[in-house]
Amino acid sequence: MQKIQNRDMRQLITTRHIAVGLAKIRLKTCLLFIAIVYSHTSFANTTLTFCYQDTAIAPYYLGDGHKVQTERPGATIEHLQKIAAKVPHLTLKLVRYPWNRCLRYLKTGEVDAVVANYSDDRRELGAFPMRHNKPDPRREFTQQEICLVTSKELAKKWNGSSFNGLSKVTLAHQSGRSLQKTLPHRQFIKTPISAQAKALQMLAQQKVQAVSVVCKIAGKNALTEGFDPATMQQLQPNIEMLHGHLVFSHQFYQNQQSVAEALWAQLAETPLEIYLKYLNDPQ
Repeated sequence: MQKIQNRDMRQLITTRHIAVGLAKIRLKTCLLFIAIVYSHTSFANTTLTFCYQDTAIAPYYLGDGHKVQTERPGATIEHLQKIAAKVPHLTLKLVRYPWNRCLRYLKTGEVDAVVANYSDDRRELGAFPMRHNKPDPRREFTQQEICLVTSKELAKKWNGSSFNGLSKVTLAHQSGRSLQKTLPHRQFIKTPISAQAKALQMLAQQKVQAVSVVCKIAGKNALTEGFDPATMQQLQPNIEMLHGHLVFSHQFYQNQQSVAEALWAQLAETPLEIYLKYLNDPQ
């Protein structure tokens, strides 16, 4: 009788162990299922509506008007397409409006993202990649240095902000960008042009006396193939530093924070080859 009781007790304990083991397996399976579902739904069927200005500013955006160019849309758009393709289940939608409308729509959540320079006031418009209450330099969309290039002869008259002894200096610069703050001297007669390579060509042909160009991107040399070190000289100091950030609407960041963070995480390396393609080829 005692043997039967002991056998029954062992069977009961074994049955309980099996039951507990099965319960643990079911719990792990359930947690794994939840994790898989969350990882997919966090990116599932997400559309990012990106707004950019409806006037060309090479190399960043090409073409004018509301129509989005499928071929050669601009370096900023190709850069954005490159990082968006690495985020699962993300669809990129491009729209073009006047720049101030893009910013207004960002604030209201009618568009999800823009690329813009940082200012304290703009933090009301959208979410910047921040670190210690400042824009995170490791997650900048682009960092670009703008400099002046002129002939080696004329470079001898440069004093750091203007040219000594000259009442007028013709300067070719990127259309869509104002140089009034960076080059306020009245001697500069500014001529807008469509592409950096064209500006250097005009300098080589002596059609202008100086040009403003993108000379560095993310700290790497970006002077185009038209720069001739034998006859041209880059002036110091550089006249401007541009910090572009991928800015999300507060609404998008709140609802799709994992997507926003995934896109920012792709910005550790700037694809210099995309920008050089547009800087070297104005067509």
